[in-house]
Amino acid sequence: MADSISMQRAQIPQLCHMCEENTDIKFKCVDCAFLLCPKCRKLHAKVKTQYVHRVVDLKDKRAISNATKINRVIPIRCEFHEDKHYIMCCKSCQQLVCTTCIVTMHQKHEMGDMKLINSAKVTKLKQYQEKIDKIILPSISRNYDRCYDLMEFHTKKVDIAKTGIREWKNYFKNTITTFVDHQAEKFCEKIDQNMDEIKQNILPQLSELDDMKKNITGVRSEIDRVTNSKDFTKMNYIEKIIESSLKNVNAQHMKERTQYFEYTQSELTFPTLGDLTLKAVFDLQCTQSFETGLSCIDKMAACNNGELLVRNLQLKNMCLLKTANDKFIELQKWNIDVKDITVLRTGEIIVILPDKTDLRLMSNRQHVPSKTIGDCTAIFFETAPQIPTALHTTRDNNVIISTVETGRDWLPMDDPCKVEILVITAKSEVIFRFLFNKDLFCFPNKITSLGTDICIADSISDYSGRLVTLNNKGKVKWTYGDNETNSVIIADMVATPLNNIVLLDPCKGVLRVLDSKGAFINTWGLRDLKVTDAYAMTISKDEKLFIGCGHDGSNLHILEFRE
Repeated sequence: MADSISMQRAQIPQLCHMCEENTDIKFKCVDCAFLLCPKCRKLHAKVKTQYVHRVVDLKDKRAISNATKINRVIPIRCEFHEDKHYIMCCKSCQQLVCTTCIVTMHQKHEMGDMKLINSAKVTKLKQYQEKIDKIILPSISRNYDRCYDLMEFHTKKVDIAKTGIREWKNYFKNTITTFVDHQAEKFCEKIDQNMDEIKQNILPQLSELDDMKKNITGVRSEIDRVTNSKDFTKMNYIEKIIESSLKNVNAQHMKERTQYFEYTQSELTFPTLGDLTLKAVFDLQCTQSFETGLSCIDKMAACNNGELLVRNLQLKNMCLLKTANDKFIELQKWNIDVKDITVLRTGEIIVILPDKTDLRLMSNRQHVPSKTIGDCTAIFFETAPQIPTALHTTRDNNVIISTVETGRDWLPMDDPCKVEILVITAKSEVIFRFLFNKDLFCFPNKITSLGTDICIADSISDYSGRLVTLNNKGKVKWTYGDNETNSVIIADMVATPLNNIVLLDPCKGVLRVLDSKGAFINTWGLRDLKVTDAYAMTISKDEKLFIGCGHDGSNLHILEFRE
């Protein structure tokens, strides 16, 4: 009734919501809240939806009363046909459509009620809103804090470096000045000492020569007087005096000559102030520790939504864990023994079973396959005759597999064996296949990836191992720990988001960090991080490092790192 009254009072006649031309409004679709003319009533009934169109006559007061309880859809102008409004939603294309859209571009498509689609969109947006509040914004805040801390870290490092340079420069200046002053003083002392020696040698001679000069001058004047006197005796006396004086004069020329110091400037060579070396920033800190109730965690794989897949070595089973109220709770358990585990980005779990030449998919609460063998589905990928030893899911959702020849399963040996490294898609399609016929690997037991490079932990013996990195053509790019002085036991390893590699060495109880070229960055003692008996590692989707341990109590630790 309200619609009928409003139409009568409206200055602009109400148009049919279907054709948007006819003003002779007689009917209303209760499900769509559309006002219809007699012509469009039949057309509207033919529009495909999951609901039956309940079209009522506007003269039916009861129907009108029911119709007023249904919210009307606010008309939205079609972006393709400006003279039309959206009336429905094409479920096949997930687009809003007008009458012209239905006839021209969406024929035989399934249509849906705009209100229901709108409700679904609202629900989806609410879910996004919750995801933004609980996941996205906290993640951005964490990354912002990390970047802020990193800027603060580098600012402090710059201040420390510049202070060190200034202090070292002043040290150099003071040291050089002191050294030069001391040396100049020492040189002057030597020169003065030499001058004293010269004076001791020359001054007596000057005095003696002065006396000789006086005597000779006196004798010279006596010669004139004596020769004039023609006194033979006096002339004989003067002659003796002259001969004696000449002997003294000749004796002066025979004395030793003096030596003097000549100063020669040394060539000036400046000592270097030091060196500037770029160092990779990498820091680790244990932020949380949990008691999982599991006796030994020796395999780990991060799943979506903060879930964690782990293997309990002692009980030979596998569990799916998730954090809740600052603790890990068990969501699901599989009583099955596995050699290695990985999780696809879509959530499917892939495992290696003992003594099997294939990979299997695990059934879980989210992905229940149609055909199962115990707790496992049919074969995901066949590796026969080779036996799979390790798995890894890359960031682009491919799977890397390492295999060994029959008879080498679980038995690392000193001699190389036939090894095959495969890269397959999530649909089990082979991308790469690299075969090493007893010329490189002994026993590959762990795999990770650095972009397109493949990092493989090769166990040479029970007490030594190494890391071998292959490029996307299967060629060795670099190795680490491949000699007696640099051997490393690798229980597990992960690649960080910035392509650093963290190696877990349980024998020495340390985490070693390498860069993407295999250069050593740093070592962290696990005891310093309050982690003991570490067995396994993985990196979560929010870039946290999880470490599982082989004991009861606090045996699952979360480490945050800054690179």
